[in-house]
Amino acid sequence: MQFSHLLRFYSGDGSLTFLSRLTDGSVQEIKLCKQSSESITFGERTACIGYRTPDGYFPCPTKAANVRQCHACLSRDVSKVYTEGDFSAYPQLYEEAKKEEYCLYLAQFGQSITKCGVTRKERFEERMREQGADFGCIVAVFLGPDEVYQAEKMLQARFGFANAVWMVQKMQNLAFDKSAARENFSSLVETVRASGILPDFKPQVADFSGFYPQVRNPRQASDIAGRLLGAKGELLFFRSPVGEDFCVNMRRKAGSFYARS
Repeated sequence: MQFSHLLRFYSGDGSLTFLSRLTDGSVQEIKLCKQSSESITFGERTACIGYRTPDGYFPCPTKAANVRQCHACLSRDVSKVYTEGDFSAYPQLYEEAKKEEYCLYLAQFGQSITKCGVTRKERFEERMREQGADFGCIVAVFLGPDEVYQAEKMLQARFGFANAVWMVQKMQNLAFDKSAARENFSSLVETVRASGILPDFKPQVADFSGFYPQVRNPRQASDIAGRLLGAKGELLFFRSPVGEDFCVNMRRKAGSFYARS
């Protein structure tokens, strides 16, 4: 049985995608189909996923084991440009970034968890879906990355919004009162608008809850064996042959090796 190395799972574009390094060293996107039956086994061994640059994906030079991504590869990874606005490793990307629109957004998970984050404006909807946000709203738009990250920190400090949402929190908020959640979120968005600390904006709350499978109390699983129902961010859902619903935390699977049969 041949095992592929899972680098990342993502679903923000509507697909169920395993980004994998195959045994020949190539990196490929393995697309899974919703409603298809799958049998995927994950091994216990993990290894560093390596790092990504604008030119592609590269393996860990030290082949670090028992870690999702070693410190050296993390410091080289281009993701820091997009998650932190840190262009120190890729100064050539800064000139292009200055021409792009960035948005400051609020994202709601369930009824009570609100995150404040940054993404390129063109990726707003995909960013909401790849996180598994139920509602989202753009609260400010900036040209280039220079001001938006400072505005993010200011908004988080002022209102206590989360900078990140843990997977366990997302699991705990799969079942919620949708009307109450939307009302809570709309109220928070209006509070931010009325505070005057950002340029005035017209709140446009987007509902993303319909993109996800309606699974309320799935059991957690370590492998996949059944019909795929879809994903909510990095939570992948399937139904067993006897009708039980399960969920796999695919964030934890990054760096592991898997076999698909």
